[in-house]
Amino acid sequence: MKDTSSNTHTATAKFRQEGVHEQQSHEGATDATLIAAILDAQTEATLALAFEQRTANLIAMWRDGAVDPGAPGINYGALLGQIKERLDLA
Repeated sequence: MKDTSSNTHTATAKFRQEGVHEQQSHEGATDATLIAAILDAQTEATLALAFEQRTANLIAMWRDGAVDPGAPGINYGALLGQIKERLDLA
């Protein structure tokens, strides 16, 4: 599986989970710390998926432009640059 380092939400989720684990080590696994961990993980997972979906949409748009480059106002070079950056290919 590809390293998702360009997806900052993945990195943020890992960082916050470490913080929640540290809080749990001090306070114990209380209802509050468990709920905090669940809510944080759910939020970051949703944002990470949105990032990946946007990347897929950019790829589809670029692919469609390769087939029919007649869409006005779309800079396909810049679009390809965004895709490469998101995939850590830039």
